Amino acid sequence: MVLSRPFVFGVAVFLFILLGTGGHMHRDKIQTAYNKQRDVWLTARRSRFKRVVSFGDSLSDAGNGAWLFTNKTWPKADAYVGHRFTNGPVFSEYVAQTLRVPLISYATGGASISYRVSSRSGEHGMMPVDCIFEQIKKYSEGKTDESDTLFILYAGANDAYFALDEGGTPDEVVEDLKTAVAQLHKIGGQYIIIPTLPPIGENYPYANALPEAAPLMYFFSTELRKQYMAWAKKETKVAIADFYSLFNRLMGTPEKYGFKREYLKTGCIAHDCREHWREYIWFDDYHPTTYVHSLMAEESLNALDKILRPNHRVW
Repeated sequence: MVLSRPFVFGVAVFLFILLGTGGHMHRDKIQTAYNKQRDVWLTARRSRFKRVVSFGDSLSDAGNGAWLFTNKTWPKADAYVGHRFTNGPVFSEYVAQTLRVPLISYATGGASISYRVSSRSGEHGMMPVDCIFEQIKKYSEGKTDESDTLFILYAGANDAYFALDEGGTPDEVVEDLKTAVAQLHKIGGQYIIIPTLPPIGENYPYANALPEAAPLMYFFSTELRKQYMAWAKKETKVAIADFYSLFNRLMGTPEKYGFKREYLKTGCIAHDCREHWREYIWFDDYHPTTYVHSLMAEESLNALDKILRPNHRVW
């Protein structure tokens, strides 16, 4: 039964009065009941998805992207677990694990969103790979009803990086992103998680080696986030996972998460990723550790839950 807004409001007022007059015992019981109901609600809402499909670059590459495009030559170091660009699962894998559904990943290290700038990977960054438009095109072939698929679309990092040499702007990335979303809508896709970039620039370890690039990279990621947020207000089934704010929290209060402040701009791969990697936010000069990826997954699922929330309560 769908309850009217006035009725729901009346129940809310009653609970507020009860909480105010019944002391801690009432509050604890109601909070416990609320938490249980919320968990049931989340499980039911999330159960609509039968699979997670991921498009993106090295921040999403689950080990079957750049490794295959480069004829199994990159990333080749043992520290890159399962040929991912980190030391364990990436955030899209954690999302799929939480939802208990399979992950289909087309994400490839080195991918830009479209054909505006190069998509390339390999040890020297010279081997062509699919851009995200191509990834979506390959997945979409023969598909007509993807309403039970949760899509993850993560773009922009390579567009920002390659823009240093080839040009490219946040405006163009957003326009391409809209085109990509439209393509997913054409095959029946409904729910899409789109993360923002971290505040790349000073926070990234490679800024130590390329300090002149840091201001442009910071501008690119900051402007991109601003435009994502404005655009998402018109797209009710697009969940913006705000990695920008997440990384600001991690970098601002690292001790709260178990990271060491002196390692903020250092990738653990340059030191000892086997024993002390949990103290680092960054795995290498560009990519976070798998623990940070798990936090990125939490941010993604929280964003998803917000757009799954119904307009009316159903009892």
